[in-house]
Amino acid sequence: MTEKTPATRPLETADWTPAPCDLCGGQVTIRLGERAYTVRGRTRDFEMNFEDAACAACGFVFAARRPDSGFLMAYYRDAHIGHRGGELHFDGEKRLAAVAERTPKGGRVIEIGANDGAFCAKLTEMGFDAFGLDPVEADEAESVGKGFIGEGRSGIAEPRSADTVVAYYVLEHVIDANAWLAELIDLLKDGGTLILEVPNYETHPGDSLNPEHLLHFTPRSLRELLVRHGLEPEDGLEATVRYGQAIAAKLVDRAKAARPAEPSDVYFDDAAAALERAQAAYKVAKAERTRRTLVAHAAAELAAEADPSGKASVFAWGANEYAERVAPLLTERFETVRVIDRSASKIGTPFPGLDTSIAGTDVIAEADRRIFLLCSPNWNRQIADEIAASGWEALAVIDAVTGEILSAQ
Repeated sequence: MTEKTPATRPLETADWTPAPCDLCGGQVTIRLGERAYTVRGRTRDFEMNFEDAACAACGFVFAARRPDSGFLMAYYRDAHIGHRGGELHFDGEKRLAAVAERTPKGGRVIEIGANDGAFCAKLTEMGFDAFGLDPVEADEAESVGKGFIGEGRSGIAEPRSADTVVAYYVLEHVIDANAWLAELIDLLKDGGTLILEVPNYETHPGDSLNPEHLLHFTPRSLRELLVRHGLEPEDGLEATVRYGQAIAAKLVDRAKAARPAEPSDVYFDDAAAALERAQAAYKVAKAERTRRTLVAHAAAELAAEADPSGKASVFAWGANEYAERVAPLLTERFETVRVIDRSASKIGTPFPGLDTSIAGTDVIAEADRRIFLLCSPNWNRQIADEIAASGWEALAVIDAVTGEILSAQ
């Protein structure tokens, strides 16, 4: 994302309408803050305006206004970077094990947010009857249907046909949590299992407050949502991403899916404390965004010190938010700035603030003088080792997450 700037390409805007709390239906909110972004897509830009709020009655954090579904469909097909190339992302083995432990042999598994179908393909190899749905174009995936849940589900599966439904990092994106969850439950057999994973707003509010996320769950609110819809959560399922939370739940009362129960007294009893935690977490996220901006400036200054002439080719390794912060700063100092990534899903797609698309690592060899800025919170040390092992001479290798030099000539 970038901070809002004058549009130089077609600009898509949404009809943002007020929405009640997804957990308790409350209409009164406590304002937390606003976030405005212009997200660069493949063919156009998308204006995103978030009014972050907490429910005054229960403390749940959500976007007080939601965009229309047409805008979101256009956005995800043009601007969202999904995972493609047939590769499993994050801890794929842990996800496969979670499904296998809860699904009968040969059972039906439906994945919501299936990207290019890599996860479904692995499940099929394991003997499961797997199918997925995703709004992003992925024509190479025969086992993935196109679209949003709630907009023509008949092509996915018959109602009550799935032993397990999985959705990794999808719920936080939806316009209406209750309608979305009811659709998923309608796919489940009686006693079937739903597996969800979403960002944990309580422990990682900055990651939850992503430019695509409308809903921000804590373990408390996620569990309450599932219970209200007739699901019985189990304890102990580990998240597969450092900032996430995972939960598995069995369908025990189908009638509640269509007419969810009222939130429990225990949930409301903790509302005041939950509201205080929500406000504190939002302040933490805001401070973290400020810190990351300062680090980006520090990293760009280190690059400029490594080559004051600005003639070196600068490679920001990792097409993510860290690269989005530092790349525009680098273009002010260097003639050649490229964002590179190994993910097949990202290579060739536009990158905010640059005239060139995301490239693969093959472009590194074309440069005579190189500076690397490493943008992965989890893999920078491994990337630095790869740079050294590959023999790519560099004026400097800089950690753009911490603002430190890892190596320099």
